[in-house]
Amino acid sequence: MAAFAQEQAISSQYQLFPVLINPGLTGADNKHELIANARSTWAGFSGAPSTFNLMYHGPLGDKLALGGGIFADNQGDMSTLRLQGNYAFRFKMQKALIGLGLSTEFLRTQARTSLLSNNLVDSGDDVLEGATNGRQIFDATVGLHILYDDRFFVSLALPNAVRARLDEVVVGEDQTQGSLFQHYIFQLGYIVNIPDQNVKVIPSIALRNVRDTPYQLDLNVQGRFMEDKLIAGLTFRPSNRGAMVFQFGTKLKQQLTMIYSLDVSFSRFQQYNSGSHELSIAFQLPARKAKTPATVTQ
Repeated sequence: MAAFAQEQAISSQYQLFPVLINPGLTGADNKHELIANARSTWAGFSGAPSTFNLMYHGPLGDKLALGGGIFADNQGDMSTLRLQGNYAFRFKMQKALIGLGLSTEFLRTQARTSLLSNNLVDSGDDVLEGATNGRQIFDATVGLHILYDDRFFVSLALPNAVRARLDEVVVGEDQTQGSLFQHYIFQLGYIVNIPDQNVKVIPSIALRNVRDTPYQLDLNVQGRFMEDKLIAGLTFRPSNRGAMVFQFGTKLKQQLTMIYSLDVSFSRFQQYNSGSHELSIAFQLPARKAKTPATVTQ
């Protein structure tokens, strides 16, 4: 028998920090941003996944942007360290602001050596022994983001676009390389701006087909009130018996943003955990103004 599970954690707060999943938004809003993110999936369940991220991105001139981050994932007896570098080119065509991005990643996944002493593990298992030695992978994601007339946006990220093993450790995974569009994250949304009431409402949908993960559809709505002093969001996932994500946050002094989210599943497994909790803290600084006016996003 063989079992497969996703190896890359996905944040539920990608609506607020889309650069976490799409390098095309590196340096967006013409601001330097430092994001600290922590997520506990299926909290209270033994061996449940936990993720910690620290990421920076910002503009480098009028059209170029750079970023980088470090991501640590723990799932049961497995741990993953991911180092990421982001690069983006931003330009304007009439009313459309376009961002093309690329992220390169180095991943190291390793199992705890104590796993081999488990009574349920057969001695001499090449796959498990190889996992304790650790595997190293180079990966890349391509991203595109288009914002039209400061209202309509469409986004496409292609994770695992270029994937290569950097070792010969036996791990029992499929070594074949699929097509460029085998895995994708697609977003489509609209920004409803009500300036008289200082309110923004952002409905959107997201389609996700990520490596070793069931196909997923997200129906999102986000509200921003009083110059982002109150931020609220709601996501419904109809697949796999359904789930809801509740988000609450605030922006302090236009620089510090704090967001908390709770994922609750409608499946029977929900009775064995207290949901998935995620907290993000972001610090933003505007970029220096160029001598010639630069095009900025919303």
